[in-house]
Amino acid sequence: MWYTKPMMNLNVFSQKRICVAISGGVDSVALLHYLKTHAATFGYTLCAAHCEHGIRGEESVADMRFVEAFCKKLGVPLFIFREDCVALAKNTKESLETAARNFRKRSFATLLEKGEADYIATAHHALDQAETVLFRIARGTALWGARGIAEKDSGYVRPFLSWSRKEIEDYARENGLEYRVDKTNFQQDATRNKLRLEILPRLETAVSGATGNIAGFAQVAAEDDALLQEYAKELLSFGTDENGEWVEVAFCDKKPLFRRAALAAMQRLVCARDYTKAHLESVFALQNSERGARLDLPQGLQAQKTEKGVLFRVKTEKISCQKSAVKNFDKNGFDGGMYEVNVSLTPVEDEKNGWKTLRFDGAKIPDTAVFRFRKDGDKMRCFGSGTKTLKKLFNEKKIDVDVREYLPLIAEKEGDTVYAVCGVEIAEDIKITEQTQEIVYLSIKKKQ
Repeated sequence: MWYTKPMMNLNVFSQKRICVAISGGVDSVALLHYLKTHAATFGYTLCAAHCEHGIRGEESVADMRFVEAFCKKLGVPLFIFREDCVALAKNTKESLETAARNFRKRSFATLLEKGEADYIATAHHALDQAETVLFRIARGTALWGARGIAEKDSGYVRPFLSWSRKEIEDYARENGLEYRVDKTNFQQDATRNKLRLEILPRLETAVSGATGNIAGFAQVAAEDDALLQEYAKELLSFGTDENGEWVEVAFCDKKPLFRRAALAAMQRLVCARDYTKAHLESVFALQNSERGARLDLPQGLQAQKTEKGVLFRVKTEKISCQKSAVKNFDKNGFDGGMYEVNVSLTPVEDEKNGWKTLRFDGAKIPDTAVFRFRKDGDKMRCFGSGTKTLKKLFNEKKIDVDVREYLPLIAEKEGDTVYAVCGVEIAEDIKITEQTQEIVYLSIKKKQ
């Protein structure tokens, strides 16, 4: 018979627990019956879950009673979840459709988290696939969106994804299966229902087999995208530092690979749902900006151009450094807010975070020198390379933009002459020579 047609390989579920999401409609009833029929052959155990959302009053309750009776007849354990989704939608200010969908997701997630099931099986089929692909294309998507619904992902499996609605209905009829009909599926007030009830039938009339062809396209798109995703992973590097976790995407002029790597970076650090094509285009363009350039993104994420690529991290609150703070230079050091400056006449080990311990001639520091922070116009006379602005020096030393303003300086209070950038470099003015009698050691430590 036709329903012996190939579907997803059920061998992978041997010794696993599959929970079928059953509404009582023809799709989920047929799926539960099909999986129950083949359970002994493939060695998995079966249960079912029904979400009674209260949207259709007594009809919803009747659906629940029908499902209870059907599962009892098949000998399949059933979990029931109930929620007043009408009231829920009002409280959460979501659409009724969204509130009901989130209720179902939470219910199924509970089963997975409690270990009641290894997989949730849903009855999505080829028409659902075509509807999803058209919906995403109409709203604006890239290849990864055109993949449509995955056959298996994140604890969910969809064994009927390659079956047409007609094939499922034929299966139900040939096996004498009764089922419930949700009348809201025939209302055109929801966008997806309009696609299902109006657009796709017209398309099928214009191009015979259109629904199946769109579903087939989604499968090819998924395969192509999976390959690109693998190549994109090669651009990623990960790590943590004093400011938390970061993900860096190496420079790449191949936009399809770079965009996928950037999206993967976002997904690792935050939820990537709020990111659009415009955000990805901006991140790609960041590669052509000057080193240190930054881009603020949704959910507190920030992208910054580095020496090797674009680095992503979640922004953290900086310790206040009181930019107006000024203190006369002396051997007692300086509390710089984020960094604490230590002045010593004995050698000090370099900080493990990479900041250098500087040495200079203590007698060459003028009485007018102070501890302060960077200001416009500051410059320093560097060893063998003339006078440079601090901006140029920071660029050469590859100091991150978001760190520069927090590094304490030894400099003139009123003028623009800088004698030392703590942890980085000293000026030629205070270098050690054969005539030096007092060597001073300058180090910084990041405050916790």
